[in-house]
Amino acid sequence: RDKVISLWKKGHIIKTYPILAFGADPVGPKVREGDEKTPEGTYIINEKHPSQNFQKFLQISYPNEHDIENAKHLGVRVGGNVGIHGDRGGMAGFFQRFDKKWTDGCIAIRNADIEEIYEMVDVGTPIMIRP
Repeated sequence: RDKVISLWKKGHIIKTYPILAFGADPVGPKVREGDEKTPEGTYIINEKHPSQNFQKFLQISYPNEHDIENAKHLGVRVGGNVGIHGDRGGMAGFFQRFDKKWTDGCIAIRNADIEEIYEMVDVGTPIMIRP
């Protein structure tokens, strides 16, 4: 099954984009820093900025309160700085596109797609992640 990002407005999908990569171990909830998982569940876009390495970056509100409490309970570092971003561009980006699990838990999409999404999505936009 293909992995996609779908943008919704007023209950309808307005555009869909292919996902290039998730974290190296994407299925199952993200529990701790370094687990290579992409967070699952409902979050928000809590920051957006240009990225020197990945074109543009839409930061996901991971960790939320539940994630923090779960990590405390397990005695592990929760981690953070997870988002939706482009690739490295050039030849490095070209070769990354063949590896579906090259991020550390982020969601990577084509640079042209992150540019378009970046312009349409505001900070505070709710998102649902199901890797």
